Amino acid sequence: MVERSKDYSHIPLTLTIQGTAKPSRPPRSNPRSLANLGNRQAHGTKLKANVDAIFFSWQEEEEKRDEEGKPKLPNARRVILQIDPDAFDPDKLKSYGIEVIAELEDGYIIGASADLELSALQKKIEQFIKEERGGGTVAEIWELIEGYKKPELIVSPELWQHWDKVKDDQIYTVDVSIACLGLKAKLSDYPKRKTNETDEQFQAKVNRWINKRDLTDEDWNEEKSIREEELTDFVLNYQGEILSIVDGETTKYSELPDSFSCRIKISGKGLKDLVSNYPYIFEVSEPDEFLELIQRQGLADAESPSFQLDPPDNDAPKVCIIDSGIQERHSLLKAAIDGNNSRSWVPDEDNLTADYVKKGGHGTRVAGAVLYPNTIPRSGREQAICWLQNARILNSDNQLPKKLFPPIIIEDIVNIYHLTGTRLFNHSITGSVPCRTQYMSAWAAIIDQLTWKNDILLIVAAGNIPIDNRIGQTRLSIQEHLAANRSYPNYLLEDSCRIANPAQSFQALTVGSVSHNFYNQSSLTSIAQPHHPSAFSCSGFGIWESIKPEVVEYGGDLVTDGNIPPNLTHPKEVCPELVRSTLHGGSAIASDTIGTSFAAPKVTHIAARLAAQFPQESCLLYRALIVQSARWPEWAMADDVDKLGVIRSFGYGIPNLERASRNSPNRVTLYTKGERKIEARLAHIYQVKLPKKLISPGEDFQILLEVTLSYKAQPRRTRRNRRRYLSTWLNWECSKIGEDPQQFLKRVLDKYEAPEDTEKGQGIFKWMLGTQKNYGIVKGVSRGSGTIQKDWTIVNSYELTEAFCIAVVGHEGWNNDPDAYAPYSLVVSFEALRAEIEIYTEIAQVQVQVPIEVEQEVQI
Repeated sequence: MVERSKDYSHIPLTLTIQGTAKPSRPPRSNPRSLANLGNRQAHGTKLKANVDAIFFSWQEEEEKRDEEGKPKLPNARRVILQIDPDAFDPDKLKSYGIEVIAELEDGYIIGASADLELSALQKKIEQFIKEERGGGTVAEIWELIEGYKKPELIVSPELWQHWDKVKDDQIYTVDVSIACLGLKAKLSDYPKRKTNETDEQFQAKVNRWINKRDLTDEDWNEEKSIREEELTDFVLNYQGEILSIVDGETTKYSELPDSFSCRIKISGKGLKDLVSNYPYIFEVSEPDEFLELIQRQGLADAESPSFQLDPPDNDAPKVCIIDSGIQERHSLLKAAIDGNNSRSWVPDEDNLTADYVKKGGHGTRVAGAVLYPNTIPRSGREQAICWLQNARILNSDNQLPKKLFPPIIIEDIVNIYHLTGTRLFNHSITGSVPCRTQYMSAWAAIIDQLTWKNDILLIVAAGNIPIDNRIGQTRLSIQEHLAANRSYPNYLLEDSCRIANPAQSFQALTVGSVSHNFYNQSSLTSIAQPHHPSAFSCSGFGIWESIKPEVVEYGGDLVTDGNIPPNLTHPKEVCPELVRSTLHGGSAIASDTIGTSFAAPKVTHIAARLAAQFPQESCLLYRALIVQSARWPEWAMADDVDKLGVIRSFGYGIPNLERASRNSPNRVTLYTKGERKIEARLAHIYQVKLPKKLISPGEDFQILLEVTLSYKAQPRRTRRNRRRYLSTWLNWECSKIGEDPQQFLKRVLDKYEAPEDTEKGQGIFKWMLGTQKNYGIVKGVSRGSGTIQKDWTIVNSYELTEAFCIAVVGHEGWNNDPDAYAPYSLVVSFEALRAEIEIYTEIAQVQVQVPIEVEQEVQI
């Protein structure tokens, strides 16, 4: 029998070597661009005709506006372009006198030009036709389109469905987003040193570049202020108003590095003018509605527990509950409430922080699930694991008032509570319709921006599918799916069941729901088997095919009577046990409601435990350890299961506190200790030394190898994919069998521009997901699509080598500043699948500190 040690703590990873890749050749041009290059006269003539049509259209619109008395537009006009999406850098358009307002799919760009004659563009076209220097990239501009012709690129799908019914004299409330980079937003590349240049000469160039960078930041802020004022004037000219309110009377915009957003009231006439003609706008959508609490009649538990909750330690982690308020005097919660920091943002209810939602509350249930993730003790006493902070934003109807614009409220809450030392935020609030996949929403983007600026983790719910009534035209109900013969779990993968805003946030941790029990009485049966996706839980993918939700927890299920359409209910047996508000009477504990809202705080419980265990580590590590601990249930690993469907509805699986926080004799976890940062074109190589006894040819047992990378970067909302949305993006790679750190580093840097090549050839592991969509066991998904990247594989012990290495590689996103970096956390685990084989002690004993070697630079 194996002797068990009491300490199976995680082991720090050692950075062994690092290196930098040099710039490589530009990407190949698209055949369409090559054809344009081969027929300059025809392509140039077509573009010139487009420019003339756009110019005359702008002139006609200006005259028409004067005649109709419409408000003056900013000194620019919109133009839509289609460019070569693989070769043309949209930021090059500034040399054409065109500002990029937003990037779209298929190479479409919404642009704005203050030069109403488009003279810079016309000059480039002439240079292209005459084969003169400066006009070559015109071949990569495929189309020029008048800006008013594609309003569907700006209006949300839900609003577009009734756009033709918008009435001039009716008042509408909408959320709008405005780009504000201006033409000076893109920095020139960092200076290159010439061979004959002295240190002083080169440093002078660098200093000029730094000064220009600082001036660019000033330009951004000035541009934002000007455009905020211009938008306000435009709205007021249509007798509208800005609704975004914080601190009672202060009107405010939600600002990001490239844009700002706000909620406005405006007439239909003004709304149509805004969408058709306002040059800097890139998104208009209706405010998110919120799904009502899925709740059944009656109470599930009438007992009054004698259990005693003791206050947490003074330095225990703080968890902010962003919800409908909390019943702070509840016997099961009051000892953990940080009463000095309770606040309400509900208009005219600044001092009312209780949970006024009828039939048991919502925020109270969420808060209780943070403290009691499984069952609620009825007797005895325990110490609370964390402090609970109450940030009330939902009213008594469990709705967000229209005056509250989510991005502004979330920013205000994080800024206030982070000053109190809070790093964990539970956000069990989502919109009711599927998230958009064209742009990151303002709500999700501000979460990404706040996460970038602060060491915080927001844990958000994936959203719920309505039971019997569809929401708008895009969110069908479960009854509708079943009546249309779309059976469970297939309907979960329909577009109408996609995760809700802001669950698509790249840097939040999104949580879906699974069933924990099976109900079968008379003609009533559960829809989902235990440990299967809940019938109501929204699924992925998220925006840009990111894996969302990343993890799932037990949030309940539904029961059907089998009729068509079926009657759907949720008896006590399929509901999670939750703390219940008694403000309107009733019991203190109940199993009477379901939803991803109550799955999310169970993951927050794990995050709080990790924050207590690793108080000096970043939230990136907590997120990495939670995802690293997640596993698929046994049924999901069967050969005949649709594993792509599993990853979309289940993410990486159900997290486990034990695996996240500690190890066992047959499992060992290694992690990067402290804050790690990496710049673009840099690779960090981490080595795990494995004992010869473990990897000798005589040994023959299977090891589960898991790797998780968690990082963050600064967002830019107007960009079309993660590589342009993030300031710096990362991926990780694994060494091959028999490959030492030096060889591995050279291979990683050699293949820097083509990471898909790294998995070709013999002697590599068969990962579940892989770096590209068709490289892993699961086809149609890759591990590198988001800022949390996990993969796993089962290997034979003798396939591992003494120098097992993982590389973290940085890539340039929208920020071309060479000092731009991305903080990250890396976690690697080895687990012997035969529990009697002890590997923890063996691996722990051979880990030694290895100094960083001389940095390598490889010419690609």
